[in-house]
Order: sequence, then structure tokens, then C-alpha cells
Amino acid sequence: MSMKSAVLLTVTLFFAGLSLPTVAGQLSPQEMEEWLFDDSDSLIAEVNEGELEFLAKSPQGPVHHHHNRVSITDASVEDGWVGLEQCHRHLDQVTLAQIVFRPDRVRGLKVTRAENINKAWVEGPSIQLQGVQANALLCVQAETRSFVYNGDGTFSLHSGPFMRRFLDGYYPMQVTLDVRVESPRLQFYQMLPRSRDGLTVRHADKTVHYEALFEGRLRTEIMFHDLVVENVSADQHGRGKIAAQIK
Repeated sequence: MSMKSAVLLTVTLFFAGLSLPTVAGQLSPQEMEEWLFDDSDSLIAEVNEGELEFLAKSPQGPVHHHHNRVSITDASVEDGWVGLEQCHRHLDQVTLAQIVFRPDRVRGLKVTRAENINKAWVEGPSIQLQGVQANALLCVQAETRSFVYNGDGTFSLHSGPFMRRFLDGYYPMQVTLDVRVESPRLQFYQMLPRSRDGLTVRHADKTVHYEALFEGRLRTEIMFHDLVVENVSADQHGRGKIAAQIK
């Protein structure tokens, strides 16, 4: 069996993002037959066997675009839950698909927009899709528990792994993330990985924006200083110096 046949017979596509959602799609028998008798190897040529490779140049044709908007509040500092708005563009045309979130890390999940998709609905911790057509757009809204305290006066927003995968190969994917900090106690510190060809990062004290074009598995970490902890530590350090001088 050729590599292409193996890919097409499985026809399972995985995506992951904030709170580890996955997307899986399956072709109808008629669609499967059309794929199997297509002599084009363009899809296979795009596959990347590596774990992660940033792309300086966009490949030909539309690339699945995964756009996330995250809001971090004072409540997020206390319980780890952040607001999430997530949109998918250039979805693969499949008969059935689903976006599955980890049950313990998502709440308030709902579909806010669906275009060129016959049917989209919430089922437990998942979004079920039926009849994904060309130029499909899907947007969802939820809260995800992805904000953690590091124990050293910093917090981290973790996302990923983002991926678009058939069997053991990866295909190009574009991810955009916009973070808005609504808590006065937080200030941007750093993001990993750092900017490079294929990964653009822009930030201010209360906002972060990045765009990534890649093949493989992408995980990101955005860190913030907790100004309350830093101010307390600085105050305690200053009192310690005064006490030492008095002695």
C-alpha cells in the first residue's frame, strides 16, 4: 500500500490548541473513492515528518487557520480559568468532524458562528460538525483552565500542542493568538518560543499577539509577572535592610 493510500484510508486529521482540543474528520465512501483515484501527490509533498518546523514562506493554497482570543482577569489569577474565543478557517472538507476538549478544562462551550457547515452543535465537551464544505468557518466560545502559577512570582498561559496531522506526517498550519490582560496585577514577561522566521511576536504590558506558520507540533508559553508578589517581596526586602542597619 502506498503512503498516499495509507493517509487517505485513515483520513483522520488532528488539531490541538488551548485546552487541548482535537479535530477529527472522515470522508464519505464516494469522497474516499475520488481521493484514492486522484493521481496528484501534492498533499503528500506537503507532509513534514519532523516534530516542529517554522515556515518562512506560506505554501500554495489555503492553510488551516486557528485563531484564538484569550482574556485574563483577576478571577483567572485565583482559579486559572480564562476566556476563550476560537475560530477555524479553511477547514478540510469532510462529512463528519468533531472538536473535542478535555472535560476538566473547559466550561460554557458554545458555537457562536458556523458558515458553510451543514450542522454544528455542542455535545458534552465537544463540538460536532456535519457536512464541512469549502470555505467553512467555525467559531466557538468557552472558558478554559490554562493559566497556572509557577510559584516564583510569575504566571504562565500554556497553549498547544497545535498540530495538523495525518498518520505520522504533519501538514502546514497557521495559528494566531491574541491575549488581553484585564488584571492590573499582571505584566508581560516573556514568551517561548521566541520570534523567528515563521513566528512573529508582538507585545505590550497588557497585550500579546503572535502568528505562527509551521508544520509539526507547536506548544507555547506566555509568562506574566505578578506585580503584587513583586511589590510585597520588594517591601519585605526593604524592611530587612532597615532592620539590619538598626542592628
